[in-house]
Amino acid sequence: MDLPFGTQTPELDVLIVGAGLSGLASALKIQTKESTLKVRIIEASDRLGGQLGQNAIRFVDGEQKDMLDFLTLIQLSPRRRRSDNDRLRRCWDLDRGLTALPAKFELGRYIEMLDLRMPKFRSKRFNLRERVSNMDQHICHHLFFNKSRNFMLNLVELVCGLPANEVDYDVFMSVCSSCGGLKMLIDFYFTHPSSFYEVSTQQLIENILEQMQFTTVTLNCRAVKVEHFKNYVQVTDEREQKHTAQAVILAIPWNKVQQLEFDPRIPKAFLPPLATKSGHNPRRLITQFHLRYGKSVWAELGYSGNFLSSQPMVSGHECRMSTFCGYMLHSPEEQDDVLEDLMDALAEQFGEEMRQPLECQCSTDELSVAMHKPQTKPWHRVIWSSSSAVGTSYRSLMGGAVQSGVRAAVNALFVVRPQVVSWKDMLDERQNRTTPDGVRTGRLRGLLSRLNLYNVTFYSFFVLGLIWLLNLGYGRASAS
Repeated sequence: MDLPFGTQTPELDVLIVGAGLSGLASALKIQTKESTLKVRIIEASDRLGGQLGQNAIRFVDGEQKDMLDFLTLIQLSPRRRRSDNDRLRRCWDLDRGLTALPAKFELGRYIEMLDLRMPKFRSKRFNLRERVSNMDQHICHHLFFNKSRNFMLNLVELVCGLPANEVDYDVFMSVCSSCGGLKMLIDFYFTHPSSFYEVSTQQLIENILEQMQFTTVTLNCRAVKVEHFKNYVQVTDEREQKHTAQAVILAIPWNKVQQLEFDPRIPKAFLPPLATKSGHNPRRLITQFHLRYGKSVWAELGYSGNFLSSQPMVSGHECRMSTFCGYMLHSPEEQDDVLEDLMDALAEQFGEEMRQPLECQCSTDELSVAMHKPQTKPWHRVIWSSSSAVGTSYRSLMGGAVQSGVRAAVNALFVVRPQVVSWKDMLDERQNRTTPDGVRTGRLRGLLSRLNLYNVTFYSFFVLGLIWLLNLGYGRASAS
């Protein structure tokens, strides 16, 4: 695309749209490499951190080397997750009821089957294809019990940001493979093992800001239009104020990128595929909560605090002594009743004391839509970022946000000040992978992983019917 030359002189070197973790990581990387550059961040909301949440606790796996190096850079030491309550019971609806045991068994087999198939989706040679069945159909075909079905349906929506009936099988598998695998995602969203490191989001943001004192941050400034010229980019906010920069990093999810007006329009090569199948379901929201009590009510009842409810979808855990954290999925119409529904779900299991926290903090965001393939190539001076758009090994997690932010910063530096970009930066900018593409699964193990209640029942009846027909034919032949 042949872009026209603009008539203005850009006031900034780099403009970052979005003050989430990926945007902050981009600014910090740029300032670390070249502190003389003029960098500005504009954020649509009234707070920094994006979906990190306020005063929340987030987890980092020991394998996320990029995230741990980033924490070292900002002088923040994560601590191991408390394991005092590991021997106590968890409060999962998947563990209760007469069908709990078979439901967990078939769910475990289904997760194992998907994980065994996942290595091929990491291959660069793999081409995505639109299959007849979406994830909703795939789950219902392989899982019999509602408990296990609801678990997987919620997981698909959390990972992809869309209902399972709008997500193709290949898309879901590709997203999971770039997040570290399905079992890793289950740990981050539901299990919260003691092997994780805990990071305070408030302390994380404060430490980042201390390291980037020369970067201007403007809150309550929502970008609405992006005009792309050959020599600079101009971004117009909702107040009609124009921001001109030599390079722009869009550190926002792709569903928010598509809400911007582009001139000229984004080339088709950079656009993600449209949502498949129905596409008419309303977008859901995710509310993160932080509740502090005078005592650990759940521990007195013999529970670890690890909580899961499928309807409504609530996942919680004890993040500090007497402090309960987690998130809840809900529709926009239910936003006013979120706190009441949350208290009802917790009080039903842990008692009425859960309705009276000493401190309650909630933050609500729209679920980010994750692309099936990370978007890494810049569009001239417009560079994509955010964990859902261009994360690498841990897309949709904190490690993915940092990786994509650092990569976007390197691309921006290559545009505005290429002499400061070293060969090591270019190597670090390349996509990382948690598992080699060459991993192969045994054929027998792969076939056994496909067994579920449906096909076992079908083949059992088929074999029994065949035996009955053979006996019937043999009996008639003997009688004659």
